[in-house]
Amino acid sequence: MEDYGLLVAVATVSAAATAQGVRNLLQDNGIRATVGPAHAERRGGQGRLRILVFPEDAGRAYELLCTNTF
Repeated sequence: MEDYGLLVAVATVSAAATAQGVRNLLQDNGIRATVGPAHAERRGGQGRLRILVFPEDAGRAYELLCTNTF
């Protein structure tokens, strides 16, 4: 398990543009979010990215992502 300090991962994506879109969605809805690397999931030199939030925002972030995923 990767350690992100006080933050928890709510999503893992493979493209930087997608990560920024998810981060922006969360921030537009009042959830503090940032993007960090998912080192353990590196495949073929292409690193995946995790969207990180504070634990108290994780449930709301997850619900928001579920309602905005297609």
